[in-house]
Amino acid sequence: MKKRGSVLLAIGAFLLANLKWILGLLKFSKFGTTLLSMAISLGAYAMFYGWKFAVAIVYLIFVHEMGHLVAAKRKGIATSPAIFIPFAGAMISMKDHPRDAGTEAYLAYGGPLAGLVSFLPALPLYWYTQDPFWALVIYLGALLNLFNLMPISPLDGGRIVSVLSTKIWFIGLIGVGVMLFFSPGPIMVFIFIIGLITWWNRLRESYQHQVLQTEKEMVHEFLHEIAQWPTLESSWYKRMSLNERASRLAQLPPQKGFLIPFLHDEQRLKRDRERLDKVYTNRLLDLFREWEREPVLFIDSDPNRPAPSPTLEEGERVARQRLTEVEEQMHRLSTYYVAPASTKWKVLAAYLGLAAVLSIFFVIGQQWLHQGF
Repeated sequence: MKKRGSVLLAIGAFLLANLKWILGLLKFSKFGTTLLSMAISLGAYAMFYGWKFAVAIVYLIFVHEMGHLVAAKRKGIATSPAIFIPFAGAMISMKDHPRDAGTEAYLAYGGPLAGLVSFLPALPLYWYTQDPFWALVIYLGALLNLFNLMPISPLDGGRIVSVLSTKIWFIGLIGVGVMLFFSPGPIMVFIFIIGLITWWNRLRESYQHQVLQTEKEMVHEFLHEIAQWPTLESSWYKRMSLNERASRLAQLPPQKGFLIPFLHDEQRLKRDRERLDKVYTNRLLDLFREWEREPVLFIDSDPNRPAPSPTLEEGERVARQRLTEVEEQMHRLSTYYVAPASTKWKVLAAYLGLAAVLSIFFVIGQQWLHQGF
């Protein structure tokens, strides 16, 4: 413990003495966040497992994440720099959504494929030196990337097999659940929870599509309604109608009680319809009141040529923007996981092939480690 404390004090003293230069380097470096988080992870691993292990695991994780970045770049998808998280690996986030599950699988596959390449140089080094450290690199590299191929979201394997069938995620959930039972840990709990949420959301996509379809119809009604306002001879009747409608919806008793998914979807959809009806009715009423207070402008001061209302134009712009978002979500729900049979066969072969090769190296690395110790 004294030795670890001395190491930490030395690291802290160095960082404080060179803080100005380090911050300057990170500020102007594109990969400043990556470098800083990598250094923190390196120190954390070294404190508990030693520097050699720390360098090995950080190197393997780094190459794995670079595989994702290269794959994303090849597909033209912008990503954030890799961020290392001590004892949890590293992560990158996509700034753009992949257009389909096939593209997402390509991005996911890049990580473990690069991970395989990362530890291959350790093979000749072990044969030449018989140093157990190189066997450890092979073992860790195979284990890390084989674990990532488990068919559960958010792991790479779950994103890859989604091209085949998202029903496979349930198998992954069972596998992680078994692992949790025999060897519980915070990382496995996190993976299980995220995997469960992702799997459940996939099951509920059909219902979500119905809700979006309902909102789409209401946005169309909203646009049709405001298009009629400039032709009204009197706004009094329209104002009264909107007020009455908003009051009636506000007086509806709140629907309470737990609704069981799938079994009570009809009642749930009725609730969502009422909720959306209140939202768009109130928006109509607010927009109408604002439009009434707006001064009437005329083109070239001609009283027979009223200028378009800026208020209504803004209301239409916002509504059409939401309509586009809803249609994009509906299209994504309907087509995202659709892939031709040829793509599915290629993904299956690539997935099983990579898993088999990593499994072989995992066994080899484990045997060499036992021989070395």
